[in-house]
Amino acid sequence: MIRNTLGGLLVAGIVASVGGAAFAQEQPGTLFAKTIAKCPSPQLADVGGREYKCLFNIEKFSSDPDVAFKEMWGKIKAASAKAGFKVDEKEKKPLKVERATKEYFDTPDQDLWKKGYIVRLTTKFKDGEETLAVSVKAVTEDVVRCMATPLTVVGATGKTEAEGNVGLGPQGLLREYIEKGSSFPVTLAQLGTMTLGDFGKFMPELLKLGLPAATKLVGKKAYTYRVKPGAVVLPGTEPCGISMEAWAHKDGGKPFLIDFSYGYGDLDFYESKEVHVAGEAFMLKVINGELKDLLMPNSGTFGGSKVRVLMNRPITN
Repeated sequence: MIRNTLGGLLVAGIVASVGGAAFAQEQPGTLFAKTIAKCPSPQLADVGGREYKCLFNIEKFSSDPDVAFKEMWGKIKAASAKAGFKVDEKEKKPLKVERATKEYFDTPDQDLWKKGYIVRLTTKFKDGEETLAVSVKAVTEDVVRCMATPLTVVGATGKTEAEGNVGLGPQGLLREYIEKGSSFPVTLAQLGTMTLGDFGKFMPELLKLGLPAATKLVGKKAYTYRVKPGAVVLPGTEPCGISMEAWAHKDGGKPFLIDFSYGYGDLDFYESKEVHVAGEAFMLKVINGELKDLLMPNSGTFGGSKVRVLMNRPITN
């Protein structure tokens, strides 16, 4: 989610593909219209906003993350201005890099993914201290099932939120899925030996997937660099926070992925057409327009998702 709400939290979520296939879109607002036609009110009443994301071609930028972010930010600002959009830059340290690791846990055969779940452990580093976040996301194409899933947290105080996620699909057209999540703090000691049961004690539904609680999960880790340089200004909402994040296979290594995202929240999904149209317009005119040549080859195959690339899980519908 675009808002920075995950520091030191355990997050559990469900992802639903709206309509299954990539939506044909030629004009801003087409995706929103198809989303609410497929999911009429009140199905998305608890969806508070949207995040828009894309994957850029890392080979188009410096292998040094600091330099790469500076290059990308310059191109974003120039392309936005050319397309008629206002982008604000932070007054202080807009390109300050945040470091973290993100490790995705599954069985060697990716049984959790096959059953529709993703388990992630995030470790953030700030001022010599570490904070942990574990994310558990369930993947389903059934939006009604997604929104109806309680995602009950036990043993801690949880927070639940939902948003739409918009990216480019296999045909280079915008597509959207719904993500719902519950969050709460966690420590490394609480996760024991990283078995399914260690995660399931916080999210009991994980223990109802037909896998033994003692199932040992193996991790696939990415070392991340992230900057939050400013915001896209869209009508009808607060400035939309921008994030740019690069992933490497080892600490201090050359990034193999780099993405760009922006988003908004705390609004009525159905009554915010102006915001959604403007958000889609930025994706179409700036990202898939002025900056189209910078997109990762076949990026639509992964819908803008870094984890799909890491886990080699292309979109199949």
